[in-house]
Amino acid sequence: MKDIVTTTEVRELLISLADFYEEKKEELSSYDAVIGDGDHGMTLARGFAAGKEAIENIAAEDAGTYFKMFGRNLMGAMGGAIGPLFGSIFTELGKTCMGKKEIGLKEFTDGFEQALLKIMDLGGAVPGDKTMVDALEPAAAELKKSKEEGVSLLEGMKNAVTAAKRGMKETVSMEAKRGRSQYLREKSVGHQDAGATSTYFLFNKISDFISGGNL
Repeated sequence: MKDIVTTTEVRELLISLADFYEEKKEELSSYDAVIGDGDHGMTLARGFAAGKEAIENIAAEDAGTYFKMFGRNLMGAMGGAIGPLFGSIFTELGKTCMGKKEIGLKEFTDGFEQALLKIMDLGGAVPGDKTMVDALEPAAAELKKSKEEGVSLLEGMKNAVTAAKRGMKETVSMEAKRGRSQYLREKSVGHQDAGATSTYFLFNKISDFISGGNL
C-alpha cells in the first residue's frame, strides 16, 4: 500500500466526506437535539455540500488548494459558531499541504495539530469542556506520536481514530461548559456530544478511505 495521498485522491476524499455527512446528518442532529439546537448534522451536511460543489469541477495543482477551497466554502455555507470551528480543520490542512502534490502522515499530523490550536483559540474550549476538542485533541496527539515513531499513514490514522473514539465516549460523563448545552449544567451529563461525534466520524472516514483500496 502506498503511504501517500495524491492531489487527485485528496479531492476524492473530500467529496466522499461530503457524501458521508449527508448520510449521517440525521444521526448527528439526534445527538444535538438532546442538549443543543438539534441542527448539528443538518448544518454540517450543508457545509460539506458547499465544499464539495466548490471542488468537484476543478483540477487543482496541489493538495493544499483543495483543502483550502473546501474549508472556506464550508465555513461560508455553515455560518454560526460551528462554521469557523469545523472549517478550520480544512483550512489549516490547506496551509500545511499548500504546494504539495503528495501528502502523508506528516502533513495530516501538522494540519490537525494546527487546527486544534486554531479551534481552541476561536472557541475558547479546552479538553473536558464537552466539545469537539475532546475528540480532536487526543487524535492529534496520537498522530504526533505516530509520526515520531515512523509508522505508516494508515496505522497513524487508525491510532487517531481509536483516540478520537475514546474522547468522544468520555464526553458522555462530562458537564458541558461551552455552547448552548452549557446552560443545562448537570443535565448535560449522560449525553454524548455531537461535535465530538462528528469529529470522530471525520477521522474514521479518512481512515476508511485510506484503507479501502483508494490509495
